[in-house]
Amino acid sequence: MKKFGIIRWGYVFFFSILLLCGKQEIVLAAVSAPDFPTLAIDDSLITPVGQAGSPQGEPGFNYVQVNDGATTNSSGGVWFNKPVSFTRSFRLEIAFCIDNTATDSDGIAFVMQSSGLNALAEQAGPTIGVWSNTGGTTPLSTGAIPQSFAIEFDTFYNNAGLTGDGMMDRDVPSGHHIAWNFPGSNDAYTTDGWLIIDKVLNHRDTVSVSDISDGLWHSFTVVFDQPTQTLRYTVPDFGVDVTVPVDDTFKSNLNLTNSAPVYFGFTGANGGYVQEKAVAFVDVEGLVDLDMRTGVFEKDPVKLLLDTGTTLAQPATVDNSKTIIYATYLSYKDTSDLADLESGITLSSLFPEGLSLVPEAVYFGKASEIMVNGLPEGGTALPFVIENGQLITTLPDMVKGNDYIVHFSVNYTEAPIDENLDAIIPVQTIFNGNAFVSSLTSGDPETHYYQMTGDFPPSLTTGSVSLTEAKANRQIVRQKRNCYLPITIEDQNSTQAKVYATDFFTEETAITEDDFSEMALIERSAITEPLTDTLMLDTNALAPGTTYYLAVYVIDTEGNRSETRFYGIDFRGIVEFHQAPTSINGTVVTVNELARSIRDDGYAYLALSYDEEPSLLSITNTSEGTWQLNGQMTDFLQEQQLLADEIQLVLYDPETNQLMASITSEEQVIFQQQPTDEANLTVDLKEYDCYFRFVPKMELISPGTYTGAINWRLESTIIDE
Repeated sequence: MKKFGIIRWGYVFFFSILLLCGKQEIVLAAVSAPDFPTLAIDDSLITPVGQAGSPQGEPGFNYVQVNDGATTNSSGGVWFNKPVSFTRSFRLEIAFCIDNTATDSDGIAFVMQSSGLNALAEQAGPTIGVWSNTGGTTPLSTGAIPQSFAIEFDTFYNNAGLTGDGMMDRDVPSGHHIAWNFPGSNDAYTTDGWLIIDKVLNHRDTVSVSDISDGLWHSFTVVFDQPTQTLRYTVPDFGVDVTVPVDDTFKSNLNLTNSAPVYFGFTGANGGYVQEKAVAFVDVEGLVDLDMRTGVFEKDPVKLLLDTGTTLAQPATVDNSKTIIYATYLSYKDTSDLADLESGITLSSLFPEGLSLVPEAVYFGKASEIMVNGLPEGGTALPFVIENGQLITTLPDMVKGNDYIVHFSVNYTEAPIDENLDAIIPVQTIFNGNAFVSSLTSGDPETHYYQMTGDFPPSLTTGSVSLTEAKANRQIVRQKRNCYLPITIEDQNSTQAKVYATDFFTEETAITEDDFSEMALIERSAITEPLTDTLMLDTNALAPGTTYYLAVYVIDTEGNRSETRFYGIDFRGIVEFHQAPTSINGTVVTVNELARSIRDDGYAYLALSYDEEPSLLSITNTSEGTWQLNGQMTDFLQEQQLLADEIQLVLYDPETNQLMASITSEEQVIFQQQPTDEANLTVDLKEYDCYFRFVPKMELISPGTYTGAINWRLESTIIDE
């Protein structure tokens, strides 16, 4: 309530009216802390003047008393220490709360002024801490904050000059209202009265409000748009939305023509009653003049793919094998009001899904220190995360007057399954800002992008790159055996691959594309595993003692072809035991005939025949080794001990009667290849005199059929290295 300088008779008269009106019910409610996030205001960010208090509340839920709830006829103010500049757009969001008391007194005002951080109007209720007081006429603006612009939230209707309340609100409807003007300008006031000369405030864009002092917090936003040179303020709870032109009058009243710093804050006053009033700074944007743009480069050789500061007529195309460098340029201009930005602001870069774009590190530094040959190198490593298609890094402190670079390098390693890569990579960078600097966005995904292409050819990891290498790594393969060649294929994205191979060829053979044919289709279910197979190849047409080669390549699902690899095989011969008589028949003899067959050496000789079975003993050798054939006579069945202690198979040369071979119960060499001899052996046992030789036990012999077996075993000197 604006009560100040009241003469005695007016006071008595008014008091009498109160007595007639009866006793009023008084409802009291103190200002409480905001339940919404605010700036973490401390004494370093604000300057209280007059009866204003210090920051209160929990960090991040702070508020400041503009004037206390105990002192009448007093004013206070709170100034934000960081000035704003009308050379660029800014946005201020502040909340205010006026105590819901029985009697209103007197209001608050949002003020922008270039008079300094100690500015405050004469301490009296009608001034609300910013206007000129009710009395005095020369000049009219005496006592007001000079060089200022104010938006008042008036809670008391001043239109009773004889009571001492003055005539400030004569030209507006009674009740609470919101309006604006320039407190330090004489044009903001006129005069009224003949006995007492009072000032009348020229209210602009007045909005009547039912109850500003309801004890609730109300959001108040001021936005300056530099391109249109307008200042717009809104109070959504009261339906207030007013635009003020920032014209020559505005600039002159705030001394903007001299580039003076403009401080903002709130003032308030108590008149004849006390009423708590508080403000909370929610958001302050626009104190920093900062430019940002992002360049994307291909490395080795250096090539600019795009710049978010311009729009390319044709998007650049880059192969996925290239290293890509993202470099964001931040110019923190000298024209900024804020000397530095504390750490904590985040920078976000689009990070497309489906591609591997994980950098080793994100670096930060002054452009003058880390730019080398047109590209950034090194700097301070910053923490970063990748979330929801964004690479987000937290920036350190930045000081105005410097240009900074944030950069990282990426390689694209992933690819779509069974497809070659042909992807659009959009580029956009967001500087998320904080309470003192607006967020910035550089780049539009619709217009700022580059084309990433790439083939992912399969790679044969088995075989050799040349015939010479294949020859040095030959696989030994024996005659009459299949050749088995392992196939292992590395491929990033294919689920299958076809194997193409030539026939076996020698070193002198020149192969052409027509010599290849499809040999196998290899499939896999898990991309993380290599494609594997083993080729089984027939070697019947190969000649022992020769080195052969096989050329192989693969084609994956996308049609990409691998390099040609070579396999070498050392094709060698083999020793084979083809046949031996499976049945050797002795003659049927009587005991007398057996006795007559005993010769002077004491052995009985029973002639053998091969009437029913082939008599050939056959061995072939196409290898580099030699062989020997061993033989062993097994025990005869059916009580052999009744016939003789040991029975031998002996072979004699019919011409010389020389013993050629003797097969006994002990294993021994029968035939052996000598290094200079024929490698093969073919013996027709019919050409020899063959006998069963033994010393019969005449006194024990009993009639019967005696049978036995001969074990043949072929040994070779072949060694596979």
